[in-house]
Amino acid sequence: MRIKRIGTVIASFVSAATAVVALATPAQAYGPSYCNGSTCSLSISSNTSGIYFEMPRSTPVTMICWTDDQWWNGTNRWFKVDSLYGRGFMIATQVSNQTRVGHC
Repeated sequence: MRIKRIGTVIASFVSAATAVVALATPAQAYGPSYCNGSTCSLSISSNTSGIYFEMPRSTPVTMICWTDDQWWNGTNRWFKVDSLYGRGFMIATQVSNQTRVGHC
């Protein structure tokens, strides 16, 4: 009888955990950082000459590392990020809720 109850508790826990994962939004897959501008530039390099895409406001990003390069928009800090639109660099002033990452 006790084993049956333990099995029921475990099954309930697994079911609840599965439901939480199934209901997770895509933003949770990337992290707490996001694009804070009306659009944010995604660049193949840590400068404006490599910009290839403009992400919409609130696009979630995962910060990978940072580097200092071209001054733009008041800073020379660039973050390498992963986003729904690919991997690239974003200028630091366009990244809200920044997390701690190492140097590239």
